[in-house]
Amino acid sequence: MFILQHLPIVCLVLSGLICVVSSSCSSKLEHSLFDDLIGMMLKLKGTGNGGQGNISTKKDTPAFTAYRNSVQTLSSNAIVKFDKLWTNNLNAYDLTTGVFTAPMPGLYHFSAVVMSEDGKTLFLHLWHNDIKTAGSYTQGDGYKTGTFDVVLNLKKGDRIYIRCKGGHDSQTIYSNVDNYSTFSGYIIAK
Repeated sequence: MFILQHLPIVCLVLSGLICVVSSSCSSKLEHSLFDDLIGMMLKLKGTGNGGQGNISTKKDTPAFTAYRNSVQTLSSNAIVKFDKLWTNNLNAYDLTTGVFTAPMPGLYHFSAVVMSEDGKTLFLHLWHNDIKTAGSYTQGDGYKTGTFDVVLNLKKGDRIYIRCKGGHDSQTIYSNVDNYSTFSGYIIAK
């Protein structure tokens, strides 16, 4: 235990050591301050998880980033299948279906960038279960990128995916080895 003299401040040492301060405060106030500091230190250090508190590890944090490195031609209402992965914690994104299924309830952030073919229209929506949310519409000369950026409150088992607009056959997601089309999601609060 350290004894600091002639310092008018209270010291918090995160290594677990308590600093005793010599000052003109009353004994009752000094004990109250130390109780508060010890409480804060315990909150910072956590109780278990190796001192990590409530910090999640990447093993238990739902997160994915999927991408395409080739074109995908879509029929009306077809789901975009991002068929390659950089990240897929908890295996919540299914490459074969193009659907993310929430492994736990919480607030999630989703974003996507999709590129159209040169001079072609691309009309997509982000779906939450069977409810259409954000849309992306690209049209005009050249390659165009549409984006999605949404935060959704999900229940365990909710599904998130990107689907071609109904009544719009033969739309194409463009991508190549430069991975122009990506889809990501992760939990931001439990």
